[in-house]
Amino acid sequence: MLYIAVLLIVAGIISAAPIADPQCNTSGYQIIPKADCKGYYLCVFGRPVEMPPCPARSKFSASVNVCVPEGSVFDDCKMEGGLPVTDGLPIIPDAGPLSIEERCNMFGGIIVHPTECQAYYNCSVRYQTVPRLLEQHLVECPYPELFNAETKQCEHFENVKCGSRREFKDACDYRRNGCPSAHCIPCNVRFGNCEGKPNGLAPHGAKLWSPYYVVCYKERAVEHNTCKADDSGRTQLFHPDMNQCVPLDMIPRDHGGMMPECETKLDGLYPDVSGRCDRYVNCKGGKYAGTVKCTVGEVFDFTRAACLPEHEACGPCGKLENC
Repeated sequence: MLYIAVLLIVAGIISAAPIADPQCNTSGYQIIPKADCKGYYLCVFGRPVEMPPCPARSKFSASVNVCVPEGSVFDDCKMEGGLPVTDGLPIIPDAGPLSIEERCNMFGGIIVHPTECQAYYNCSVRYQTVPRLLEQHLVECPYPELFNAETKQCEHFENVKCGSRREFKDACDYRRNGCPSAHCIPCNVRFGNCEGKPNGLAPHGAKLWSPYYVVCYKERAVEHNTCKADDSGRTQLFHPDMNQCVPLDMIPRDHGGMMPECETKLDGLYPDVSGRCDRYVNCKGGKYAGTVKCTVGEVFDFTRAACLPEHEACGPCGKLENC
């Protein structure tokens, strides 16, 4: 319909169009922007036809061949020698009632998604089968990148101004991370969420009391890591309250750990629950206060609640006789 309307306008005013300036360089369809960016000429059969001017407070965009708000990010009117100049791939603004498919057929190029800052439309991308959760021509930046409407590419989220477009911080709000099939591992299991959390280490919400944790930066999960074994080769899990990797004796037993039981014990020092002679357990106020390692060469003597040289210590860890 738009094409027919354009032809009707052309038919009505072609006899009045100037021919000498500007010059059409083809015998087919061509658009030539005016030097002042207030409108354009339409070349029909090699003849330039002056089209109606742009509305007030708007400019003609040479990159997308439509009138856009003056001073907006889509206003690419740059004057060099009296001629408008643009560079790079065209970014197409909202063209009113036109669908994405219609805009792609008319103009091609890149179209900013109107509401989502991580997404955009690339008219050169055409899916034979549109992926679930996407749309025809829709492309999404990898998390946590966002689409920069000025540079026309995905960039680090700190370098992008979204304006009125929604800026997602949770990886599961990115369409590409949703489940494309019924047997997909849920997104919240594959990705941790850092919304509302400070910078630094944080527990993986779907994998609490496990080796898995995330690294948060500006409420984005920028890394997904696992705890490594400690210096003694012992397995470590991520403690969601301490926000750090700790050995199993710091993990409550009801969460798969080996934390010593102190609720029924008086304050004091007790043998290590794993039978290690070079350390002892500290119970205080009915709670486990940590495991303390003796000085090298010493073992824990539970009869005296102290670390002593092995030949001076009693008990299963010492060698002193007649204790």
